[in-house]
Amino acid sequence: MGWAGVVLAAVSLAAPAGGSRPLYTEAKAPVAAPPGAAGLPELSKLAEAVLPAVVGVVTTQAPPPGSDDAQLRDLFERLHDGPRKGIGSGFVIHRDGWVLTNAHVVEGAAKVEVDLGNGVPRLPAKVVGADAEADVALLKVSSGAPLPVVPLGDSDHVAVAEWVLVIGNPFGLDHSVTLGIVSHTGRADISPVGRPGTYDFIQTDASINPGNSGGPVLNLKGEVIGIATAVNATGQGIGFAIPINMAKEILAQLRDRGRVVRSWLGVAVKDAPQSAGAHPGVVVSEVANGGPAAAAGLKVGDLITGFEGREIRTPSRLRWYVSTAGVGREVEVKVRRGTGPERSLRVSLAEVPPAEEARAQARAALGDD
Repeated sequence: MGWAGVVLAAVSLAAPAGGSRPLYTEAKAPVAAPPGAAGLPELSKLAEAVLPAVVGVVTTQAPPPGSDDAQLRDLFERLHDGPRKGIGSGFVIHRDGWVLTNAHVVEGAAKVEVDLGNGVPRLPAKVVGADAEADVALLKVSSGAPLPVVPLGDSDHVAVAEWVLVIGNPFGLDHSVTLGIVSHTGRADISPVGRPGTYDFIQTDASINPGNSGGPVLNLKGEVIGIATAVNATGQGIGFAIPINMAKEILAQLRDRGRVVRSWLGVAVKDAPQSAGAHPGVVVSEVANGGPAAAAGLKVGDLITGFEGREIRTPSRLRWYVSTAGVGREVEVKVRRGTGPERSLRVSLAEVPPAEEARAQARAALGDD
């Protein structure tokens, strides 16, 4: 389809589980854009409030494997007119220097720096954690002074046709602001830059270009509701953002472990047939032998309608809820079998076995749920 990734960044810190120190600022008293002439929001005031928390992410790529030899390294740098550089975006989610961006922005980087703008020298950044499946990375910088932050909103309540702002560094043009609307939500049938993953994109027509990846997508209250991630390079006005709630759910693991350990139900699912009077849910197409679902009594053909009190309508949503629920946790799964009534099963989730993870990635790469 010609999907091209873009470097964007946006983040805000929220309190991780366990009562430890909050990692991001939850939206409480947002900086709503006041009405201007003709009743339109005064976007300049909104942009002025959030711009200081948006940063550039500059990477220096490592030479290819096997180029430890000085002559090979010199050849690599001459071919690329010096060390290969990358430019993306990000946003500060905690005043102590925690920054959110895309995992693909910092992937393979030998050196990462954060550009605060306003003539401030770039700060060296440490990649504390990254998750390629969700395309989210958490960086840490030391600035010597508290940094401005942008609050994180609630992407579950984003509405189609809602106005949004995108801020980032397209083509290195720092702190560029574009305006658009939410074109669609829940886009799970695309893979930006051809990489498999667990996606549930917000689609927007706000201008997104290379260099925007990792930057914030904001509502008119000044809250981050998404992380700019990808654009359809063959079209116009078709950009995608990771819902900020997806990033919130894995922030604590990125900070504490440097990676995301995913839990596993042990089923493959597909969309349920659409027909009059059909119940919403997803159909179990495969049950792993010896897996958590098999132990709980789930069978091929069952309709999963709920997970931990949340209604399930798409395979991608179930996969995300399961993967972030927690290894060893007992969860409630609502199921319908044939024409029978809905019933609840208790399932103890396991860690994803390496072989299952490889199979899931292969299916995602082929577009097979």
